[in-house]
Order: sequence, then C-alpha cells, then structure tokens
Amino acid sequence: MERGLEFYVMLAAVAVGALTWLYRKGSRVWRTVRKLRRSFQEICLNPKSTLADEPCRQLAIGAMYASQQGAWQNSLETGIFDTLPEILGGWWGIDSTAEARGQLDYLCEKGFRYYWPTVLEAFRLDGRERQDELLQQRMTSQEDYDKALSQLENLRETLDELLTCGVVASKEELSGCNVTGWDAGRIVFLARACCEMGYLTEEEAWAYIGRADTLAHEACGSWRELAMSYILGRSLWGGKRAYNSVMKTTVDVLLSNPKSPWVRYPW
Repeated sequence: MERGLEFYVMLAAVAVGALTWLYRKGSRVWRTVRKLRRSFQEICLNPKSTLADEPCRQLAIGAMYASQQGAWQNSLETGIFDTLPEILGGWWGIDSTAEARGQLDYLCEKGFRYYWPTVLEAFRLDGRERQDELLQQRMTSQEDYDKALSQLENLRETLDELLTCGVVASKEELSGCNVTGWDAGRIVFLARACCEMGYLTEEEAWAYIGRADTLAHEACGSWRELAMSYILGRSLWGGKRAYNSVMKTTVDVLLSNPKSPWVRYPW
C-alpha cells in the first residue's frame, strides 16, 4: 500500500522527538555519571588553572558545596557548566543578574545565621508551646517564622545523627556552634556559578567571595570549624534529607587529602 507524504512527515517528527528525548535523557545520565565519578576522585582540580594561592584559599570557603557538585576547587570556573542552569534556575530561582545579586545579598546580610540564635534558644526550652511562643515573639514576619520553625524541627530530627557522626559532641555543645559556614560556603559557590552563567562579572563574583571569606573568618577558627558549621547549617536546611553523615565523610577527605585546599592553604 502506498504511503503519502503526510505519513513520512509524521514518521520523521516521531523520530526527531525520540532522538531529542534520548539526547536529553543521555545528557542527564552523563551528568549523573560525571558527578559520581568526580565524587570518587575526592578532590576535583582544574588542570588548566593558573589561579594564585590567595584566591584559591578564598575559594576553599566553598569547598564543601563544590565537592557536593563535583566542581573544581581551584578556579572560578566550576567545570560543571551544563548543570548550572538547573542548579541556579531550578534550585535557587536565579535566571537574571538582579536575581543573582538578590540571592547573594540575602546570604551575605542575613542567611541562616539570622535565625540560629532564636532556633537554638527555642530548642533548649521544654515544651513545643513555649518554643512556638518564642518564635512568634522573635520573628517579625510569617516568612521568618516559617523558616525558623522549619529549622527548629530539622534540628530536632537530626541531633542524634549530628552526635553520632561527630559534628557536635553533645547537645550542650550546640551553644558554641554557628551556621555561618553554611551561608559562606553557599555564597562562594553561588558567586562562581552566577559568574559562569554571565549573571555577574568576575569582579562582582570575587567581591562576594571576599565577603564570604570575611564572614567565615569572623565566626570560625579553622577549616574544621568551618566544616562543622556548614554541616550544622545544612542539617537545619534539609533535616535527615541533608545526609549529614555523608557530608562528614566529605569533611574527612577535605581535611586529609594532600590535594585538598584545606590541606594546602592555612586557615
């Protein structure tokens, strides 16, 4: 039976659609494989980087986030350009210069460290009613209240895990902890990603990275303290979904591997 032109046009369209689907699926699979492969490499370094020691040391404030994503540790370029649209657009809601600056300014000026003193004070109180009353007194907007409540619930959920993997030695030790490392680490990676996507100039990116470096050094006294601060903040963000014990393994690598910026550069 003879087939007309319309049939072959339809067949071609189906074929193109199938190939497009396979390409997109393949791209996702490749990104996942690359990320896993780089995770097993432990420390990812850009072989073409000519960055000097001091800027490399500043980038190391974001070493945890870079390790999570399989990104390079020694260049402003991340080496994961194809995943950045998803990270910035899908996770952070950043699709423009204004949104990039807005998110980074928020992290520099507020971030999780704004909520931490109240969350910690509430955590020490007996009874959820008293805890909720404190949050309502301290938080000046519904958004802030919701964020503080979520962080408090996540702290309750993850304290045992944080104790088990050695992020904190005791419940009482929380009073000497901070979550600035979580904010600072995200600032560094976000600045790098936004620069690579063209939302920030290199000069702007380095300015944000410098601010993160200052924040980190005001709150932490060592790379290890920075790491524990990062994990604690991440646990407030994601609860058990933050995989805190896995992040502690990442810390151990960064603190011991000779290629790690935390080993190569002094705090």
